[in-house]
Amino acid sequence: MICYFSGIGNTRYAAENISGIIKEELCFIPEIKTESLVFSGESLGFLFPIYSWGVPTIVLDFIAALPEEFIRTVRENKIPVWMVCTCGDETGRAPEMLNKALLHRGLELKGAWSVIMPNTYVLLPGFDIDSKEVEKEKLRNADIRIAEIGERINNAKWDWDIHYGSLPGLRTSLFFPLFKKWGINSKHWHYTSACVKCGKCVRSCAVKNICMGTDGPEWGPNCLSCLACYHICPYHAVEYGRITKGKGQYIFPLRKLKESRDGRI
Repeated sequence: MICYFSGIGNTRYAAENISGIIKEELCFIPEIKTESLVFSGESLGFLFPIYSWGVPTIVLDFIAALPEEFIRTVRENKIPVWMVCTCGDETGRAPEMLNKALLHRGLELKGAWSVIMPNTYVLLPGFDIDSKEVEKEKLRNADIRIAEIGERINNAKWDWDIHYGSLPGLRTSLFFPLFKKWGINSKHWHYTSACVKCGKCVRSCAVKNICMGTDGPEWGPNCLSCLACYHICPYHAVEYGRITKGKGQYIFPLRKLKESRDGRI
């Protein structure tokens, strides 16, 4: 069983490809009803993007809410637990953060891997998407990396192979709490006069936090700061205060803008 969260589409791509290699059920975390979740499969995997050198809160909350019977089944049957995270360049101590959440439930990671993919975070000064050349190179390497990870899981070759980056402990302990407190704020999202009310931002939101109002999109209080609404807008009409003005947008190119039936990227 593979439980994943993806905002922009990088992690979704990794999850779909790994699922195809190891033949495990793929479950999108925002759509899972945890109270009735029953474990199935040969292993339990968690896939997620790195947010400010940490684990998205929706993933941590999901682990905390897993039913006791689900946890007991995994533990008593000695089901291997693993994780894959996607990152622009580095992870910080996010893998240890996830393992701590699992240990609190009586489980422990056997394998952990990271996949470098194009940068998508644009909500801080100096942060922007990669150039097209860097983006293409990262995606080429990511395909190779994802295939290798899938084969390692398939053959039960468990290890920790993570792009921690410099000062990983400091980055996670300092910046992730600040991100949780100040970096997730629905009030800063707004639309400009370029908006044509196409609804792509509404459909892109994994947690259904956006609705289409009379004049344009409206953001609710449950934003994850995944930036899907910003990147998907074909008119660059979605902005976060003034910080995103003039910055680039990223759509996962290998999907060629194919939207699933529910509209997610």
